[in-house]
Amino acid sequence: MIRERRDEDLDRLCDLLGELDEHARVLGTRHPRDWLQEVEAERSWVFDQAPVRVAPTRNVVGHVQVSPPPEARWVRDVAAQTSRQVDELLVIGRLFVKPAKHDYGIARYLLKESVKHVETRGRLPVLDPADLALIPPSLPTKLGFTELHTEDHTPSPLIRAE
Repeated sequence: MIRERRDEDLDRLCDLLGELDEHARVLGTRHPRDWLQEVEAERSWVFDQAPVRVAPTRNVVGHVQVSPPPEARWVRDVAAQTSRQVDELLVIGRLFVKPAKHDYGIARYLLKESVKHVETRGRLPVLDPADLALIPPSLPTKLGFTELHTEDHTPSPLIRAE
């Protein structure tokens, strides 16, 4: 089940990040806890395999954040190319799932719910290009995301156009 992230989940999420092959490339020299908290997120969700809503468990196996776009050139490029204002975008990032048998399905569920949240608010979903290495490569395409070339960022951001 998806639920709001709690401070008690951070240690478990840091451990999960350490299990991912691409974590060092995405985080650089930042500590996982700092990376998880450095963005002023509108939503920070975890996927908790326990069927209990009352207390955080050690069964947290995934994470995603929805946040306002950062002050960056690629964001302005996305807004211009989609004929939107920057405040009409919401960025989906910090999406990662524990490597396991059902990790693709959990990542898909987290991303679908994030897209639904963003679109319900009348905003354009944009995947944070800095975090794409943590997402299964075929997943964004299957959910309708397309690459949008910008001058200053590789990889390019992905948007979900209506």
